[in-house]
Amino acid sequence: MSEYLGSTNRHRIRLTLEVATLDLSISIVNWNTCRLLDQCIESIYDMTHSIDYEVIVVDNASSDNSIEMLSDKYPGVRLIANDKNVGFATANNQAYDMSCGRYFMLLNSDTIVLNDLSGVVKYLDAHEKAGVASCKCLNQDRSVQLNWYDYYPSFAWEMLPEKVRNWISRAVYHRNPDAAFSTKWVGGQCMTVRRACIEQIGAMDTDYFMYSEETDWCYRIKRAGWEIHHCPDIEIIHFGGQSTKQIATKMLIELYGSKVRFIRKNLSVWQSELFVKGLLARTIMLRGLMSLLGCREREAQLTELLKVIPEL
Repeated sequence: MSEYLGSTNRHRIRLTLEVATLDLSISIVNWNTCRLLDQCIESIYDMTHSIDYEVIVVDNASSDNSIEMLSDKYPGVRLIANDKNVGFATANNQAYDMSCGRYFMLLNSDTIVLNDLSGVVKYLDAHEKAGVASCKCLNQDRSVQLNWYDYYPSFAWEMLPEKVRNWISRAVYHRNPDAAFSTKWVGGQCMTVRRACIEQIGAMDTDYFMYSEETDWCYRIKRAGWEIHHCPDIEIIHFGGQSTKQIATKMLIELYGSKVRFIRKNLSVWQSELFVKGLLARTIMLRGLMSLLGCREREAQLTELLKVIPEL
Protein backbone atom coordinates (compact mmCIF):
# COMPACT_ATOMS: atom_id res chain seq x y z
CA MET A 1 0.00 0.00 0.00
CA SER A 2 1.02 3.61 -0.42
CA GLU A 3 2.90 5.16 2.49
CA TYR A 4 1.76 8.54 3.82
CA LEU A 5 4.12 10.72 5.77
CA GLY A 6 3.49 14.19 7.11
CA SER A 7 5.70 17.11 6.13
CA THR A 8 8.79 17.93 8.17
CA ASN A 9 11.02 20.97 8.26
CA ARG A 10 14.45 19.37 8.25
CA HIS A 11 15.56 16.20 6.56
CA ARG A 12 18.69 14.27 7.35
CA ILE A 13 20.37 11.59 5.28
CA ARG A 14 19.79 8.44 7.30
CA LEU A 15 20.41 5.51 4.99
CA THR A 16 23.86 4.07 4.52
CA LEU A 17 25.16 2.26 1.50
CA GLU A 18 24.69 -1.07 3.26
CA VAL A 19 20.88 -0.75 3.23
CA ALA A 20 20.57 0.30 -0.43
CA THR A 21 18.67 -2.81 -1.47
CA LEU A 22 17.30 -1.68 -4.86
CA ASP A 23 18.99 -0.61 -8.07
CA LEU A 24 17.08 2.65 -8.49
CA SER A 25 14.85 4.97 -6.49
CA ILE A 26 12.76 7.34 -8.62
CA SER A 27 11.67 10.57 -6.93
CA ILE A 28 8.79 12.51 -8.49
CA VAL A 29 7.71 15.83 -6.96
CA ASN A 30 4.12 16.72 -7.78
CA TRP A 31 2.06 19.87 -7.47
CA ASN A 32 -1.33 19.80 -9.21
CA THR A 33 -0.26 17.75 -12.24
CA CYS A 34 -2.52 14.74 -11.72
CA ARG A 35 -2.99 13.80 -15.39
CA LEU A 36 0.69 14.21 -16.24
CA LEU A 37 1.78 12.36 -13.11
CA ASP A 38 -0.45 9.44 -14.09
CA GLN A 39 1.09 9.44 -17.56
CA CYS A 40 4.63 9.61 -16.15
CA ILE A 41 4.22 6.72 -13.72
CA GLU A 42 2.47 4.59 -16.31
CA SER A 43 5.40 5.10 -18.70
CA ILE A 44 7.88 4.02 -16.00
CA TYR A 45 6.00 0.81 -15.32
CA ASP A 46 5.44 0.13 -19.02
CA MET A 47 9.09 0.56 -19.95
CA THR A 48 11.19 -0.56 -16.98
CA HIS A 49 11.35 -4.29 -16.26
CA SER A 50 14.98 -5.41 -15.91
CA ILE A 51 15.99 -3.71 -12.63
CA ASP A 52 14.69 -3.54 -9.07
CA TYR A 53 13.31 -0.07 -8.46
CA GLU A 54 10.83 1.97 -6.46
CA VAL A 55 8.77 5.04 -7.27
CA ILE A 56 8.42 7.70 -4.57
CA VAL A 57 6.01 10.57 -5.12
CA VAL A 58 6.21 13.66 -2.93
CA ASP A 59 3.00 15.65 -3.25
CA ASN A 60 3.35 19.31 -2.30
CA ALA A 61 -0.21 19.89 -1.09
CA SER A 62 -1.94 19.50 -4.45
CA SER A 63 -5.56 20.61 -4.66
CA ASP A 64 -6.40 18.33 -7.60
CA ASN A 65 -7.00 14.57 -7.39
CA SER A 66 -3.35 13.54 -7.42
CA ILE A 67 -3.36 11.68 -4.11
CA GLU A 68 -6.64 9.90 -4.87
CA MET A 69 -5.36 8.90 -8.30
CA LEU A 70 -2.19 7.45 -6.80
CA SER A 71 -4.08 5.47 -4.18
CA ASP A 72 -6.48 4.05 -6.75
CA LYS A 73 -4.11 3.29 -9.64
CA TYR A 74 -0.65 2.87 -8.12
CA PRO A 75 -0.81 1.27 -4.67
CA GLY A 76 2.84 0.28 -4.98
CA VAL A 77 4.01 3.89 -5.16
CA ARG A 78 5.43 5.27 -1.93
CA LEU A 79 3.71 8.56 -1.21
CA ILE A 80 4.75 11.49 0.95
CA ALA A 81 1.79 13.87 1.28
CA ASN A 82 2.91 17.30 2.46
CA ASP A 83 0.44 19.75 3.95
CA LYS A 84 2.13 22.66 2.20
CA ASN A 85 4.33 23.27 -0.83
CA VAL A 86 7.82 22.80 0.54
CA GLY A 87 9.58 23.31 -2.79
CA PHE A 88 11.55 21.08 -5.13
CA ALA A 89 14.76 20.61 -3.14
CA THR A 90 13.11 19.86 0.20
CA ALA A 91 10.62 17.46 -1.42
CA ASN A 92 13.38 15.49 -3.16
CA ASN A 93 15.33 15.34 0.10
CA GLN A 94 12.25 13.86 1.75
CA ALA A 95 12.16 11.19 -0.94
CA TYR A 96 15.87 10.48 -0.53
CA ASP A 97 15.45 10.01 3.22
CA MET A 98 13.12 7.05 2.63
CA SER A 99 14.73 5.69 -0.55
CA CYS A 100 16.45 2.31 -0.87
CA GLY A 101 18.20 2.51 -4.25
CA ARG A 102 21.87 2.43 -5.10
CA TYR A 103 21.04 5.30 -7.43
CA PHE A 104 18.58 8.13 -6.82
CA MET A 105 16.72 9.60 -9.81
CA LEU A 106 14.98 12.97 -9.91
CA LEU A 107 12.20 12.80 -12.49
CA ASN A 108 9.70 15.54 -13.24
CA SER A 109 6.02 14.68 -13.27
CA ASP A 110 5.65 16.26 -16.73
CA THR A 111 7.81 13.62 -18.44
CA ILE A 112 7.23 10.41 -20.35
CA VAL A 113 9.84 7.65 -20.11
CA LEU A 114 10.56 6.20 -23.55
CA ASN A 115 12.78 3.21 -22.72
CA ASP A 116 13.97 0.99 -19.89
CA LEU A 117 15.53 3.02 -17.08
CA SER A 118 18.00 0.20 -16.56
CA GLY A 119 20.13 2.05 -19.12
CA VAL A 120 21.21 4.68 -16.62
CA VAL A 121 21.88 2.05 -13.93
CA LYS A 122 24.14 0.13 -16.31
CA TYR A 123 25.82 3.37 -17.39
CA LEU A 124 26.66 4.42 -13.83
CA ASP A 125 27.79 0.91 -12.98
CA ALA A 126 30.26 1.18 -15.87
CA HIS A 127 31.43 4.75 -15.11
CA GLU A 128 32.58 4.81 -11.51
CA LYS A 129 33.80 8.42 -11.64
CA ALA A 130 30.35 9.70 -12.61
CA GLY A 131 28.40 11.01 -9.64
CA VAL A 132 25.50 12.14 -11.83
CA ALA A 133 24.05 10.99 -15.14
CA SER A 134 21.28 12.72 -17.08
CA CYS A 135 19.32 11.43 -20.08
CA LYS A 136 18.52 12.29 -23.67
CA CYS A 137 15.70 14.79 -23.28
CA LEU A 138 13.19 15.42 -26.06
CA ASN A 139 10.43 17.91 -26.77
CA GLN A 140 6.94 16.76 -27.71
CA ASP A 141 7.90 16.80 -31.40
CA ARG A 142 10.89 14.56 -30.57
CA SER A 143 13.42 17.32 -31.23
CA VAL A 144 16.30 17.47 -28.73
CA GLN A 145 15.73 19.55 -25.62
CA LEU A 146 18.88 20.97 -24.06
CA ASN A 147 19.37 19.48 -20.60
CA TRP A 148 23.14 19.80 -20.15
CA TYR A 149 25.10 22.97 -19.44
CA ASP A 150 28.77 23.78 -19.89
CA TYR A 151 28.67 27.08 -18.00
CA TYR A 152 27.56 28.01 -14.49
CA PRO A 153 25.34 31.05 -13.90
CA SER A 154 27.41 34.24 -13.67
CA PHE A 155 26.85 37.94 -14.27
CA ALA A 156 28.34 37.97 -17.77
CA TRP A 157 26.67 34.72 -18.83
CA GLU A 158 23.21 35.52 -17.49
CA MET A 159 23.09 38.93 -19.13
CA LEU A 160 23.16 37.25 -22.54
CA PRO A 161 19.83 36.18 -24.11
CA GLU A 162 19.12 32.47 -23.76
CA LYS A 163 19.34 31.87 -27.51
CA VAL A 164 22.77 33.50 -27.59
CA ARG A 165 23.94 31.36 -24.66
CA ASN A 166 22.73 28.21 -26.40
CA TRP A 167 24.45 29.24 -29.65
CA ILE A 168 27.75 29.85 -27.85
CA SER A 169 27.51 26.47 -26.12
CA ARG A 170 26.92 24.69 -29.41
CA ALA A 171 29.68 26.61 -31.19
CA VAL A 172 32.29 26.00 -28.49
CA TYR A 173 31.56 22.44 -27.40
CA HIS A 174 29.88 20.78 -30.42
CA ARG A 175 27.95 18.40 -28.18
CA ASN A 176 26.31 15.34 -29.70
CA PRO A 177 23.14 14.47 -27.72
CA ASP A 178 23.42 10.85 -28.91
CA ALA A 179 26.85 10.45 -27.30
CA ALA A 180 27.96 10.40 -23.68
CA PHE A 181 30.11 13.27 -22.39
CA SER A 182 31.13 15.07 -19.22
CA THR A 183 29.66 18.52 -18.55
CA LYS A 184 29.26 21.01 -15.69
CA TRP A 185 25.64 20.46 -14.69
CA VAL A 186 22.44 18.84 -15.92
CA GLY A 187 18.77 19.65 -15.60
CA GLY A 188 16.65 18.26 -12.79
CA GLN A 189 13.88 17.05 -15.10
CA CYS A 190 15.74 13.73 -15.15
CA MET A 191 19.02 13.26 -13.33
CA THR A 192 20.33 10.20 -11.52
CA VAL A 193 22.76 10.55 -8.62
CA ARG A 194 24.97 7.88 -7.12
CA ARG A 195 24.11 7.20 -3.46
CA ALA A 196 27.80 7.17 -2.51
CA CYS A 197 28.06 10.67 -3.94
CA ILE A 198 25.09 11.95 -1.91
CA GLU A 199 26.47 10.34 1.24
CA GLN A 200 29.72 12.24 0.65
CA ILE A 201 28.50 15.74 -0.24
CA GLY A 202 24.99 15.83 1.24
CA ALA A 203 21.49 16.34 -0.10
CA MET A 204 20.11 19.30 -2.04
CA ASP A 205 20.34 22.77 -0.50
CA THR A 206 16.87 23.61 0.81
CA ASP A 207 17.56 27.35 0.68
CA TYR A 208 16.51 26.93 -2.96
CA PHE A 209 12.73 26.63 -3.24
CA MET A 210 12.63 26.21 -6.99
CA TYR A 211 15.28 26.56 -9.74
CA SER A 212 19.09 26.35 -9.52
CA GLU A 213 18.97 23.67 -6.84
CA GLU A 214 20.26 21.07 -9.31
CA THR A 215 22.89 23.54 -10.53
CA ASP A 216 24.11 24.04 -6.98
CA TRP A 217 24.05 20.28 -6.32
CA CYS A 218 26.06 19.51 -9.45
CA TYR A 219 28.51 22.30 -8.56
CA ARG A 220 29.11 20.74 -5.14
CA ILE A 221 29.33 17.24 -6.60
CA LYS A 222 31.89 18.32 -9.20
CA ARG A 223 33.96 20.19 -6.60
CA ALA A 224 34.10 16.97 -4.57
CA GLY A 225 35.82 15.26 -7.50
CA TRP A 226 32.89 13.48 -9.17
CA GLU A 227 31.99 13.87 -12.83
CA ILE A 228 28.66 15.02 -14.27
CA HIS A 229 27.68 13.00 -17.35
CA HIS A 230 25.18 13.34 -20.16
CA CYS A 231 23.85 9.81 -20.67
CA PRO A 232 21.91 9.12 -23.90
CA ASP A 233 21.10 5.55 -22.87
CA ILE A 234 17.71 6.58 -21.51
CA GLU A 235 15.26 8.92 -23.25
CA ILE A 236 12.35 10.99 -21.98
CA ILE A 237 9.88 13.50 -23.35
CA HIS A 238 9.73 16.62 -21.17
CA PHE A 239 6.74 18.91 -21.55
CA GLY A 240 8.22 21.58 -19.27
CA GLY A 241 6.80 24.12 -16.85
CA GLN A 242 3.50 22.35 -16.20
CA SER A 243 3.50 23.15 -12.48
CA THR A 244 5.25 26.49 -12.62
CA LYS A 245 3.00 27.99 -15.31
CA GLN A 246 0.16 27.84 -12.78
CA ILE A 247 1.92 30.59 -10.80
CA ALA A 248 4.05 32.15 -13.53
CA THR A 249 4.81 35.49 -11.86
CA LYS A 250 5.90 33.92 -8.59
CA MET A 251 8.11 31.45 -10.46
CA LEU A 252 9.70 34.24 -12.54
CA ILE A 253 10.72 35.92 -9.30
CA GLU A 254 11.93 32.62 -7.89
CA LEU A 255 13.98 31.93 -11.06
CA TYR A 256 16.06 35.06 -10.73
CA GLY A 257 16.22 34.90 -6.95
CA SER A 258 17.72 31.43 -7.22
CA LYS A 259 20.33 32.62 -9.72
CA VAL A 260 21.35 35.41 -7.34
CA ARG A 261 21.56 32.87 -4.53
CA PHE A 262 23.76 30.56 -6.59
CA ILE A 263 26.14 33.33 -7.64
CA ARG A 264 26.38 34.77 -4.11
CA LYS A 265 26.96 31.35 -2.54
CA ASN A 266 29.35 29.80 -5.04
CA LEU A 267 31.07 32.70 -6.83
CA SER A 268 31.19 36.02 -4.98
CA VAL A 269 29.03 38.68 -3.35
CA TRP A 270 30.23 41.38 -5.75
CA GLN A 271 29.22 39.28 -8.76
CA SER A 272 25.76 38.75 -7.28
CA GLU A 273 25.39 42.49 -6.68
CA LEU A 274 26.48 43.20 -10.25
CA PHE A 275 23.99 40.63 -11.49
CA VAL A 276 21.15 42.30 -9.57
CA LYS A 277 22.02 45.68 -11.11
CA GLY A 278 22.21 44.19 -14.59
CA LEU A 279 18.92 42.35 -14.06
CA LEU A 280 17.25 45.58 -12.96
CA ALA A 281 18.38 47.45 -16.08
CA ARG A 282 17.43 44.61 -18.41
CA THR A 283 14.00 44.17 -16.83
CA ILE A 284 13.23 47.88 -17.13
CA MET A 285 14.08 47.79 -20.83
CA LEU A 286 12.17 44.58 -21.44
CA ARG A 287 9.08 45.88 -19.64
CA GLY A 288 9.16 48.98 -21.83
CA LEU A 289 9.35 46.79 -24.93
CA MET A 290 6.41 44.65 -23.73
CA SER A 291 4.40 47.82 -23.14
CA LEU A 292 5.06 49.05 -26.68
CA LEU A 293 4.11 45.64 -28.11
CA GLY A 294 0.94 45.49 -26.05
CA CYS A 295 1.95 42.29 -24.19
CA ARG A 296 0.05 43.18 -21.02
CA GLU A 297 0.43 39.89 -19.18
CA ARG A 298 4.18 39.80 -19.64
CA GLU A 299 4.42 43.51 -18.77
CA ALA A 300 2.56 42.84 -15.51
CA GLN A 301 4.90 39.96 -14.64
CA LEU A 302 7.96 42.14 -15.22
CA THR A 303 6.42 44.91 -13.13
CA GLU A 304 6.13 42.49 -10.20
CA LEU A 305 9.71 41.33 -10.77
CA LEU A 306 10.94 44.93 -10.65
CA LYS A 307 9.38 45.36 -7.21
CA VAL A 308 11.48 42.59 -5.69
CA ILE A 309 14.78 42.84 -7.60
CA PRO A 310 16.32 45.31 -5.08
CA GLU A 311 15.60 42.76 -2.31
CA LEU A 312 17.24 39.77 -4.05
